[in-house]
Amino acid sequence: MARQRSERDWADLPADLVTTIAEKASTTNTQYIHLRFVCKAWRRALIPNPCHLPPQSPWLLLPRFKEGFDPRIRGGFDCPDELNFYDPFRSKTHRFRLPYLSGKRICGSSHGWLVLEHDPRPRVSLFNPITQSSIDLPSLDDPPTILRSAPSGRFILKATLSGNPSEDGCAVVAWFSQYTNWELGFCRIGDTHWTDLLMGHERQYLLDFACYKNLVYTVNLQKDVSVYDLHDLSESTFPSKIKYDRSYDQINLVDGDSESAEPLIVRTTKYSTVNRISVYKWFNDMQQWHQVENIGKQVLFLDSKHCINLQLEEGRENQLYYDVRYSFSDNMHSSINGYFCVGVNVMHLKSRMPVSLQHSPTCIYLFYAFEFPMWVTPSLI
Repeated sequence: MARQRSERDWADLPADLVTTIAEKASTTNTQYIHLRFVCKAWRRALIPNPCHLPPQSPWLLLPRFKEGFDPRIRGGFDCPDELNFYDPFRSKTHRFRLPYLSGKRICGSSHGWLVLEHDPRPRVSLFNPITQSSIDLPSLDDPPTILRSAPSGRFILKATLSGNPSEDGCAVVAWFSQYTNWELGFCRIGDTHWTDLLMGHERQYLLDFACYKNLVYTVNLQKDVSVYDLHDLSESTFPSKIKYDRSYDQINLVDGDSESAEPLIVRTTKYSTVNRISVYKWFNDMQQWHQVENIGKQVLFLDSKHCINLQLEEGRENQLYYDVRYSFSDNMHSSINGYFCVGVNVMHLKSRMPVSLQHSPTCIYLFYAFEFPMWVTPSLI
């Protein structure tokens, strides 16, 4: 009888007190979800989309690949609807079965949401794999302002968001490609069409872009860094180019640190199986990009297309986590040349010495896998 009385007392707590307990006792998505499942009363009292949680440590989204499916053969996005996420901080893989993903390609990750291309094209949508919420975006051919031709000839190379979709004025910025032509376009949540921002061709190739609030930063093959304002579509260019010699290095842009609104430039130089990673910051007083060894309390998460900048708990500051794809081959797979394994390394920017994390995922994927690993920040918003 005493036990029943205790359970009834917990369920009878006022809703505002339950909310206060959740704000004090939960710092991760998992803790908050567990609190919502204490009882029906707590589930009613606690909203499913809390805003008090700090940024969550990212998970590495592992490639989807359907056994027996060859993505080199045209025929749609025939990928399984199960996603596998690897959490490097807890050495754990999370598996989600998400029917909404059937027939859709993941072409971007931002603020906990995935940007999806549908089959058949040209539909695009946003999807939160944690809450399973979705948001439709404008079709790419209504009106056909983006790379004005048949939708089957173009695809999204990368897409990112200016903020969480729940925020007023949230913009989705996408890098579209069609053979040797490319275009940068954007839409806001609720828009009926995409808006052109920047167009080019192979000789003016874009290396990367990043979106911060209502500004879009780009870097091109000529090492120029430019900024575009999504409000008035104005353009400005930094007076100094990035100084590096190897034009084939991977270049990524990421939100600036707490001291600067300008982006950070992350440069990856590959030496055989070793990655050498450098970070550059803009210094107004010198009007130049300079390599830095300290980004304060920030932590970077890098993949082949994206870079995330977060402030996490103490002890992880000034570090960079990046995915590594190891070549793999054996007699069992000799019929198709080229397999890879996925791993995660961490590097302290000051020492620049990478360390392979233990228990990294070791699944084997074709080099022709339909999607490559990307970092996703779990979000309940």
